[in-house]
Amino acid sequence: MPPEVDLDKCEGIGACAESCPTDVIDIVEDENGNPRSVIARPDDCVECGVCVDACPQEAITLD
Repeated sequence: MPPEVDLDKCEGIGACAESCPTDVIDIVEDENGNPRSVIARPDDCVECGVCVDACPQEAITLD
Protein backbone atom coordinates (compact mmCIF):
# COMPACT_ATOMS: atom_id res chain seq x y z
CA MET A 1 0.00 0.00 0.00
CA PRO A 2 1.48 3.41 -0.97
CA PRO A 3 2.16 6.07 1.66
CA GLU A 4 -0.55 8.40 2.87
CA VAL A 5 -0.09 12.13 3.38
CA ASP A 6 -1.81 13.85 6.30
CA LEU A 7 -2.70 17.14 4.62
CA ASP A 8 -3.29 18.80 8.00
CA LYS A 9 0.39 18.26 8.85
CA CYS A 10 1.91 18.65 5.38
CA GLU A 11 3.56 22.00 4.66
CA GLY A 12 4.51 21.08 1.10
CA ILE A 13 8.22 21.81 1.49
CA GLY A 14 9.04 19.01 -0.94
CA ALA A 15 11.59 16.98 1.02
CA CYS A 16 9.55 13.85 0.36
CA ALA A 17 9.31 14.52 -3.38
CA GLU A 18 13.03 15.23 -3.64
CA SER A 19 13.92 12.03 -1.79
CA CYS A 20 11.54 9.68 -3.63
CA PRO A 21 13.56 7.28 -5.81
CA THR A 22 10.59 6.52 -8.09
CA ASP A 23 9.29 10.12 -8.44
CA VAL A 24 5.73 9.35 -7.33
CA ILE A 25 5.20 12.48 -5.20
CA ASP A 26 4.11 15.84 -6.59
CA ILE A 27 3.73 19.18 -4.84
CA VAL A 28 0.38 20.79 -5.66
CA GLU A 29 -1.62 23.73 -4.33
CA ASP A 30 -4.63 23.02 -2.13
CA GLU A 31 -7.89 24.97 -2.36
CA ASN A 32 -6.30 27.81 -0.35
CA GLY A 33 -3.21 28.04 -2.53
CA ASN A 34 -0.95 26.30 0.00
CA PRO A 35 1.57 23.75 -1.28
CA ARG A 36 0.86 20.12 -0.34
CA SER A 37 2.46 16.79 -1.19
CA VAL A 38 0.36 14.19 -2.98
CA ILE A 39 1.10 10.63 -4.00
CA ALA A 40 0.44 11.24 -7.69
CA ARG A 41 1.53 7.86 -9.08
CA PRO A 42 0.74 5.30 -6.34
CA ASP A 43 1.10 2.32 -8.68
CA ASP A 44 4.77 3.21 -9.21
CA CYS A 45 5.54 3.41 -5.47
CA VAL A 46 7.96 0.74 -4.22
CA GLU A 47 7.02 1.41 -0.57
CA CYS A 48 10.63 2.04 0.47
CA GLY A 49 9.74 4.54 3.22
CA VAL A 50 12.30 7.14 2.17
CA CYS A 51 9.59 9.81 1.99
CA VAL A 52 8.43 8.95 5.51
CA ASP A 53 11.94 9.52 6.86
CA ALA A 54 12.42 12.70 4.81
CA CYS A 55 9.30 14.51 6.06
CA PRO A 56 10.17 16.88 8.94
CA GLN A 57 6.47 17.30 9.79
CA GLU A 58 5.90 13.54 10.06
CA ALA A 59 2.99 13.97 7.68
CA ILE A 60 3.58 10.75 5.72
CA THR A 61 2.80 7.25 6.92
CA LEU A 62 3.37 3.89 5.33
CA ASP A 63 1.34 0.92 6.53
